[in-house]
Amino acid sequence: MSVTEEFTALLPEAEFKLRPSGAHLAVLELPSSPEPVAPFTFAHIHVPPGVTTAADCHPEREVWFVRSGSGVLSVDGVPRRVSAGEHFFYNSGHTHQLHNDGDEPIEVVSVWWLP
Repeated sequence: MSVTEEFTALLPEAEFKLRPSGAHLAVLELPSSPEPVAPFTFAHIHVPPGVTTAADCHPEREVWFVRSGSGVLSVDGVPRRVSAGEHFFYNSGHTHQLHNDGDEPIEVVSVWWLP
């Protein structure tokens, strides 16, 4: 596969799954390759208006990129307002939860990896 083919390869369509909280999560599979493609996993998160995600705490480190919408993000119980264009880093073991108190969905791209 040439560099041009690798660069232009589209990722598979995201298959959203409804979570018990009412949020939608699509974990995106990276293309296969003889060598590991990346040492991380990433996902697309869709939180409809009025929905609060389940509290999440895990050993992975994680970065969120907020693509659209706004709401309240609580990390270890401390709330803060978030909106499109912002990004956040969670170190291992910190509980995080997102509440959409707006009128439009919140779209987040998440990348996580083990330390």
